[in-house]
Amino acid sequence: MEKKKIAVVSLRDCRRPFYETRRHIAEEETEKLLRVLGECYEIYAPDVVFDINEALAAADEIRRRLITQVVIHIPIWVTPNLALRIAAATPYPVVVFGNTRKDSSSTVALMATAGMLSQTGKECIRVIGDIEDATVRSQVTDLLDAVAVVDGLKRSSYGMVGGRSIGIGTTVADPTQWQKLYGVEFDHCDQYEIVWRAQQMEPARVEKHLKWVKEHFTIEYGQRFDEQRLELQVRSYLALKDIASQRCYDFMGVKCQPDMSDHFVLQCLGVSLLNNNVDADGPKLPVPTSCECDCDGALTMRVLSLCAGLQPSCLVDIRYFDGKEKEFILANCGSMASYFADPKNPENALRETHLLPHVFGEAGGGATQIVARAGKVTCARFIRKDGKYILACFEGETYEKDREELRKTNYCYPTQFIRADIDYDRFFETMNANHLHTVYGSYKEVLRHFCEIAGIEYICYNR
Repeated sequence: MEKKKIAVVSLRDCRRPFYETRRHIAEEETEKLLRVLGECYEIYAPDVVFDINEALAAADEIRRRLITQVVIHIPIWVTPNLALRIAAATPYPVVVFGNTRKDSSSTVALMATAGMLSQTGKECIRVIGDIEDATVRSQVTDLLDAVAVVDGLKRSSYGMVGGRSIGIGTTVADPTQWQKLYGVEFDHCDQYEIVWRAQQMEPARVEKHLKWVKEHFTIEYGQRFDEQRLELQVRSYLALKDIASQRCYDFMGVKCQPDMSDHFVLQCLGVSLLNNNVDADGPKLPVPTSCECDCDGALTMRVLSLCAGLQPSCLVDIRYFDGKEKEFILANCGSMASYFADPKNPENALRETHLLPHVFGEAGGGATQIVARAGKVTCARFIRKDGKYILACFEGETYEKDREELRKTNYCYPTQFIRADIDYDRFFETMNANHLHTVYGSYKEVLRHFCEIAGIEYICYNR
């Protein structure tokens, strides 16, 4: 996974003779900061900044490199106004980082520097402590990662394939509102594009992907699911893959029901493969894709994927939850990536994905049955209340049950069992959607910073 690029700029005291008496402290703290952050990021660290011209030069280079995540380092007493030029290099909040060494004067310099930035209206996150401490490090990285998510979303394009599905009003969105709040490009493509492309697909390419699916998935034909329909599902996937590539879609929504599910073929396999990080062509970047053309769902999936370094995210229905048991059962008709069956082993993840006859869809096709692997997850959803966006989230843990447990809901559906200590009453009263979205990892603090930068309300249900 490619490391995100950040800038770390260490300021110094413009009184150079006085600085020399404390050089050893500054160099020790700078080396430690760069070493620890270098484990997570690709760092641009210019020469230390002593005066305004050096600050301007560093800021210009940050812009030239298109870096938006910036740490201003205050290792000792520094000249505070140097920070103003560095902070102006990014449109987003910056981290002002210092230490608590009694011999450094970092605290007093940090207060002066952050106070000056705040006076000018420049948002900054103040972090002070030892960067080798996990809690302190998270305070720095959560803000940096949130900036990366905001900037990544701003560079994203969404493709709406079809339109509102089976009357679910919470799946539609206003393109202008997206462009205003998030900077996302919002495009539309008709589902006939899938049909036409699927029928025109090169036979050799279809055969390659069909063979790969047969060799890697566990397949059980029956009812309206046979080899002919599986081939049509593979053709649909390749059509969607080409649409995403040619139209520059970073994330998508596919209507499917009832047009495609009743008159062509179910789109579950195609959406699942788009969401996955491997196919017959080898490793690939996921294209977060929602079924039922859930626009806000796809937006949530894109944000979660950006949080997780472009790992797969998913869409699931809120099938069941219980505050006493502190349990969720999340299952949807078939769009979950195989990745969720075993994130650490792609081959096993594919084997653990069972293609089974679907429970609906007159045209037929297979559903992708998965029991998600145990692990820490972040669950989230963009919702709207009275036209205003809110990002609601919580962290929990998936746990595994026997596949037979799925017969209590829908046997052919991919399913997540989640334990979470949250305010279940508040969740029930405020979750304005039937879909929820998950990604492996803990990102509620990143999402909180994201909302602060984007200017939208944030709800965290964790107690």
